[in-house]
Amino acid sequence: MATFPDSKAAWSVTEKQEPLEVGPGLTDYRPEPNEVVIKVHYAAVNPTDYVMQDDPYVKFEYPWIFGVDVAGEIFQLGSEVTRFKIGQRVIGHCDSIFTNLVTHAAFQSYTICREILVAEVPDDLPLANAAVLPLSVSTAASALFISEQLNLPSLDPKPTGKTVIIWGGSSSTGSSAIQFAVAAGYKVLTTASSANAEYVKSLGATFVFDHKDPNVVNDIVAVFKTETLGGFVDSVSLEDSQLHCANILSKLGGGKLSVQRQPIQGAPENVEFGWVNSLAPGLVRLDIGDAIWRKFLPQALAAGKFQAKPDPFVLEGLDNVQTGIDIVRKGVSAKKVVIHVNHV
Repeated sequence: MATFPDSKAAWSVTEKQEPLEVGPGLTDYRPEPNEVVIKVHYAAVNPTDYVMQDDPYVKFEYPWIFGVDVAGEIFQLGSEVTRFKIGQRVIGHCDSIFTNLVTHAAFQSYTICREILVAEVPDDLPLANAAVLPLSVSTAASALFISEQLNLPSLDPKPTGKTVIIWGGSSSTGSSAIQFAVAAGYKVLTTASSANAEYVKSLGATFVFDHKDPNVVNDIVAVFKTETLGGFVDSVSLEDSQLHCANILSKLGGGKLSVQRQPIQGAPENVEFGWVNSLAPGLVRLDIGDAIWRKFLPQALAAGKFQAKPDPFVLEGLDNVQTGIDIVRKGVSAKKVVIHVNHV
């Protein structure tokens, strides 16, 4: 049986506890045949983490550990896993919110991930940068290729002649969604602050509008006098952004709007909401998980055709998980908070 030396974790001993407590971690991780154990070097902080701390919509068994994004090295393989080897550099999307297993959370020295939600990291990509990707990759893939049913990405995409709207392009999910859509042959229209306009263009966006512009709805609608709509994703999914997106889509004739949070009430009747399940590529649409996590993502990262964006804002040690959660709660722009878990 494997041993897990120097195991530590950032614990929420009780519901809504703040700050988290750093202490001895778990000492028993037993992967299922289709899972791997990852020694966590870096773990990213997401809005989900402060939501789960402030007002959890999942009933956890405390003490609990938050976090879903990890980058590190393969420490142990499930009996059916053949595409990885011990010590290999990887990223992984943890599924603790679904399994309710604390062994499958991110803010600890080791974690367990489903093999289908793990991807190799090329040697020239720092793990701190790679750690920003997992949740955003799964969420963007679920939105574009499951909810919106777009063409799958390719290293050599063929133009579709269609344009996808991605509201909130400088967000973590938006950053991955822009790149996926471009790699699938679509032009991208996105929103960002004026300060982040060049950033989203660097990811491949063709059209960029300031979401704070009072004329943004009509300006975006005007683009589609000459463009054909291919899909619509709200990467922010707050009430205000959903309202803007629904109004745009309604003016364009209606259709499906993919959102990550509870859909708003009172949207135009010709707008249908599609709720995005970030874990769907690893749970119910394994064909998408296979296409993205096993095939496209590792190849695209190695070829330099998919960027690990936004850049990480690194905090040292599990003692700073609470600090990271607090920073994300206040809001970050074109950055992602990443915790250096194991100092190697």
